[in-house]
Amino acid sequence: MSLRDPLARVLVAWALVTALACALVRHAFALDPGARHVVVASLWSEGQLVGRAALARAGDPDPRLDAARADHPGATLVYETVVGEGPVLLKPDAAFAISFVPGRDGMAVTLGDRTEYLTPDELLSRQAFDQGFEIPSLGFKAGLDVTLALAIFADRFDTTVPDLLDRAKVRRIRVERSLPGETPPRLITAATMTRDDVRDGAIAAARFLAQGLDAKGRFRYMVDAPTNRTLPGYDWPRHAGATYFLAQAADLAQDPQLAAAAVRAGGWLRDHATLTCGDHRCIGDQNVVDVGSTSLALLAFVEIARTKIDVTFGDLVPELAAFLRAQQRPDGDFMHEYNRAARRPIDVQLLYYTGEAALALSRAALLRGDARDLDAATRALARLVGPGWDFFGSRYYFGEEHWTCQAMEDLWDRAPDPRALDFCVRWQDYNRKLQYAADETPYDAEGAFGFGPLVTPRLTPVGSRTEAGIATLDVASRASALSGGGTPLVPPEEVAELDAQMRRSLALLLRHQFRPGPRFLFAVPGAVYGAMPGSEVDWQLRIDYAQHTGSALIRWLSGFRTVHGQ
Repeated sequence: MSLRDPLARVLVAWALVTALACALVRHAFALDPGARHVVVASLWSEGQLVGRAALARAGDPDPRLDAARADHPGATLVYETVVGEGPVLLKPDAAFAISFVPGRDGMAVTLGDRTEYLTPDELLSRQAFDQGFEIPSLGFKAGLDVTLALAIFADRFDTTVPDLLDRAKVRRIRVERSLPGETPPRLITAATMTRDDVRDGAIAAARFLAQGLDAKGRFRYMVDAPTNRTLPGYDWPRHAGATYFLAQAADLAQDPQLAAAAVRAGGWLRDHATLTCGDHRCIGDQNVVDVGSTSLALLAFVEIARTKIDVTFGDLVPELAAFLRAQQRPDGDFMHEYNRAARRPIDVQLLYYTGEAALALSRAALLRGDARDLDAATRALARLVGPGWDFFGSRYYFGEEHWTCQAMEDLWDRAPDPRALDFCVRWQDYNRKLQYAADETPYDAEGAFGFGPLVTPRLTPVGSRTEAGIATLDVASRASALSGGGTPLVPPEEVAELDAQMRRSLALLLRHQFRPGPRFLFAVPGAVYGAMPGSEVDWQLRIDYAQHTGSALIRWLSGFRTVHGQ
C-alpha cells in the first residue's frame, strides 16, 4: 500500500492523531513522582481504622496516634507513603471511576488548607474497588465506587458532596505500604514454588472450608472477609464441589477433622438434597433440577467412599449414576434439566454440566465397575471435543472447558481418546495466549488470564483452568506411550510450555491466598485464613474459590512424580 493511496493516508493520519491524543492524555493525567512524599500513618484494630495522621517521615511522633494506641492496645500501625499523585476527571462518572488503579491508588482531597486521604487500604477494607459501574450482561464490574469515596470525604469535611466537588481539589495518589517491624512473607513464584508450598496451600484452603461448616453440614457459602459477615445465597453444585475437595484434602493430609467435615457436608447433601426424579434419585431442592448438582454430588460421594472416609456413601452412587445416564442423549450429550412434576427431562444445554457428568460417571465406573457408566462417560467426552462445537462459543464456551479436560485425564488409562487430548492441549495453548506475563499489568497478575490492563484479573478461573491444565499436563507427559515409540502425541516442547504455564498459575494462587493476607484489615483474621478471594481486590470469599484452587493444588501434588520424575 502506497502513501498515494487515500486509504493509506487516512490510516497514517489516524495513527498520528491517536498517538498525539495518547501523549496528551498521559501528559495531563500521569502521576507526578515528584509530588510531596507524605506518609499516611494509620492504626488498624479488628479491621477498623482507629487512628490516622499525615507525617513528613515514617516514625515521626504524633499525639493523635499516641492517643489511638492508648485506646486500642495491640492495634497495627501501617505506613502508606505517597509516591506519586495526579489529577482525575470528575465527569463523566465512568471516567472518574476508572481513574484509579484498583488496590494501588487512593484519593486525596484538599479543601482550603486541609487535606484528607482515602488510602488503598481503606478502600480495600470497604470493598470499594471494582464497584464503580457494572455491565450485567457480561458479568463485568470495574472502577472505584466514587459515590462511597466522596461520601466519606464529605463526612470528614462536614460538608455535602456537591459542595465538595464544587470547592475541593481531588487528586489520585499512588502509595507504597510498609508495616514497621514486620518481615514481608517469602515471595512465591514459578521458580521458587516448592511441593511444601503447594501442600500447605491445599490444606489451608480445606481448613477454611471446614471451619465454616455448621453442625448440620452446611457451608458458610459466601463471606465478606473484612467484616467476617456471612452473605446470603446458596448453591448445590458448589456445595457438592466443596465436599469433593474436602474429601480430597482429608485423604492428602490424613486429617480426621477434615474427614469428619467431608462426611458432615456429604451428609447434608444426602439427607437434605436427594430427591426422586422419575425412577431415579437426583440432587436438588426444586421441581426442576439440574444435571450439575447430581454430577458434583456423585463426584463427592465417590471420593468419600474411594478414600475410605465413609464407604456407605458409595451406596447412592449407582442411583445417581443411573439418573445421569437416563439424561444422556443418543449423541452423547446430556439433557441438563429434569422436571420432577412432569417426570421428563428438559433438553437444554448449559455451561459445565456435560463435562461434570462425564467426570462423575468416569469416577463412578472406577468405584463400582459398571460398564454402562464408563460407556456414558466416554461418549460424553467424545461429544464435547467433537461435534458438540458448531462454532466458537456455541453452547459451551471454549474458555471454560475445565471439567472436560479432567474427564479426559480420568478416562485416559481405560478409554484413551487422542482427539480429546488434542482438544485439551489446544485449549491450554489458547489459555496461554491469554495468560499475563510479569509486569504486563499494574497488578500482581503473572499467571492469571485476561485481556488488557483495565480489568482486575479474577482468581477463580485461574484455579479451575489450572485443575484442567494439570490434568492435561499429566496425560501429555505420558502420551508417547500410545505412539509405539515413534513421534509422541504431544511434543516435549509443548509439555515444557504447559508445565511452565501451570507453575505460573499455581504460584499466583498461592501468593493471593489469605495465609494470612493483610490481617489488620480483617475483623477476624483467623476466620478467613486459607481462603481464596475473588480477585486481588474482591474479598468476598465463596466456597468454590477455595475448592477450585485447592483441587488444582492437589492435582499438582498427585501428578508431581509423573511430570517431574520425583
